[in-house]
Amino acid sequence: MEKVTLGKYTVSAADLAKEMGAGWNYGNTLEANMGGTPAETVWGNPAASQEMVDTVAEAGFRTVRIPVSFLSMIDDECGYKINEEWLDRIAEVVDYCYKRGMFAIINIHGDGYHTITGGWLLCDSSRQEYIKEKYAAVWRQIAERFREHDEHLIFESMNEVFDGIYHTPVAEYYENINDYNQIFVDTVRSTGGNNTHRWLMAAGWNTDINYTCGGYGFRFPSDRFNTADEGRLILSVHCYDPWDYCGEEEKTIFLWGEKGQEIVELGSADSQNKADWGDEAHIRAQFAMLKERYVDKGIP
Repeated sequence: MEKVTLGKYTVSAADLAKEMGAGWNYGNTLEANMGGTPAETVWGNPAASQEMVDTVAEAGFRTVRIPVSFLSMIDDECGYKINEEWLDRIAEVVDYCYKRGMFAIINIHGDGYHTITGGWLLCDSSRQEYIKEKYAAVWRQIAERFREHDEHLIFESMNEVFDGIYHTPVAEYYENINDYNQIFVDTVRSTGGNNTHRWLMAAGWNTDINYTCGGYGFRFPSDRFNTADEGRLILSVHCYDPWDYCGEEEKTIFLWGEKGQEIVELGSADSQNKADWGDEAHIRAQFAMLKERYVDKGIP
């Protein structure tokens, strides 16, 4: 693998959003798996490449989120050791971004899904002692592998972890998610090097903006071992509202909000092609809540 200059880059909270710019998700690749075994091409995408990252960079994106699943690449019988070749491959993709001076975000992704064979980061499981021990061991190895990478690399604790049922969060299970975030922060910081001041992202129930910001039990982790002179934690939230427009694949909804309504009224589309909820007022309210509860308090 071509040597990458890791540098000593740091970025302040005041400059973080500006420096990260627009981001692109390298999805369905390093989190792809077949029967619980990660394999980056089994969901139909080509293997990650420098050429692809170059194309993304040239399109103006400055941050690449690289979802990663570990699953069977973790050996429970050997101290939760991560397969070395898999760690090397993750590092190779991260370094594609470094070669372009881009930010890279890596996480533990499909390991928290009930729908994936081998999913183990399950907040509703009765095996919490095992899960938390394993979670700490996995993040310790990831952090040690990337200890010398500068602040262009960001770690994200998890992705959309919840009990797999779309209902109001269960307090007991949410506490486990809160524990995972604290374990993540403390474990990464303990590994030294640039990890003592690296930017880290923490996520709430299902990484959902409402269940994270709306008073349902999320506890933002403390960062007592951070060596920077300011906070180094980022809140990670997802907002797919309205879902009919953003994520539903079985319907024919391709219009949204005021502009969508205008197109319908012009007779250029049927009203059934427009989402019937989640307009601009709803989105503004969601992001106002996010701003008030976190951004205005200095949490990116």
